[in-house]
Amino acid sequence: MSAIDRLIEGSIDIHVHFGPDARQERRADALQVARAAKEMGMRGIVIKAHEFTTAPLAYLVGQQVPGLLVVGGLCLDVEVGGLNPMALEATAKLGGKVVWMPTFSAQSDRRRQKLEGGVAILDDKGRLVPELYTILDTIKRYDLALATGHLSPKESLALVQEARHLGLNRIVVTHASHIHHWMGMTVEDMKSLARMGALIEHCVGVMMPLNQRMTPQALAEMIRAVGAENCVLSTDFGQAHHPIAPEGLRMGIATLLRAGMEEVELGLMVKDNPARLLGL
Repeated sequence: MSAIDRLIEGSIDIHVHFGPDARQERRADALQVARAAKEMGMRGIVIKAHEFTTAPLAYLVGQQVPGLLVVGGLCLDVEVGGLNPMALEATAKLGGKVVWMPTFSAQSDRRRQKLEGGVAILDDKGRLVPELYTILDTIKRYDLALATGHLSPKESLALVQEARHLGLNRIVVTHASHIHHWMGMTVEDMKSLARMGALIEHCVGVMMPLNQRMTPQALAEMIRAVGAENCVLSTDFGQAHHPIAPEGLRMGIATLLRAGMEEVELGLMVKDNPARLLGL
């Protein structure tokens, strides 16, 4: 068995998109992705949508693909009411395990796209908005994993610091290397977040031609600067112009191996750390 095969076997992709999607064309539906993941020997996938909870769909897909862990969750975007604790609690009761802060509804992301409005988690004085504390309490009560979504680096640092202060232990900084390009998150920011106890997510998508075109060597250097023990490798795939997510993860693993990363480093990023994030 090759190193690539050993690494894909038992891996978990924590960032998988699927169709149908209200925002864009997708490569495959959730059932097709799950079947491909099972065929490749993966342990699990986390399915993500920007407009609705994926918890019920994860349950149904998991019933159809026994032996594969299929996890759902909720993005706190405007389509579900933004920072809406009732939508989050419903997701938790339906079996959801991951909550993302606002993504395309985040004020920081809309400013990146030169759009107005959006959901911010800091007030004019740089303090966390009051409604966020209800969200954090719900995450703690239901033992969910917290992801930072498309927040700015400043917001992410404030959120992770307060979440850790309140006793939240399973936190991931969503596609930090994308945020590096989009909003200027630095390696020092990533190190600070990791020191607070957050995992730093890097997505295969950042290396793709139609995205940021980060070289595999540059991504490997960023990961090593933060420490592979503090990082997660996922895909963020599902787009029609990208491979199906399980093949994308295999490709990302293979690419980073060719870029000089060690098998043990990638094992931490695609197996151990995703499992720890999900409380497995």
